[in-house]
Amino acid sequence: MQAIGGFIQHFFEKNGKSSLFLEHQAIELWEKVAGDFIAKQTTKITAKYGVLYVTIPNAALRFEVFINRTQIVAKINETLNSDIIKGIIVN
Repeated sequence: MQAIGGFIQHFFEKNGKSSLFLEHQAIELWEKVAGDFIAKQTTKITAKYGVLYVTIPNAALRFEVFINRTQIVAKINETLNSDIIKGIIVN
């Protein structure tokens, strides 16, 4: 029996929407990659066309994510085994 995650991934691939599935997985990885403290301070996170849009009210944490965005993108892509995420925009 195929796991539900595999079924969903296959459905998206079959319908040419695998990038949407991977972007959603990238959002789900935010806490693991950014860390628990930053994830708890994140009020909104979305993905569109390979870019993560992250809303963090605290200016110091926004700056920390901004300067570490390249490393965060690399960790997400490495975990997903894909180059789906191209950048992060921090608001």
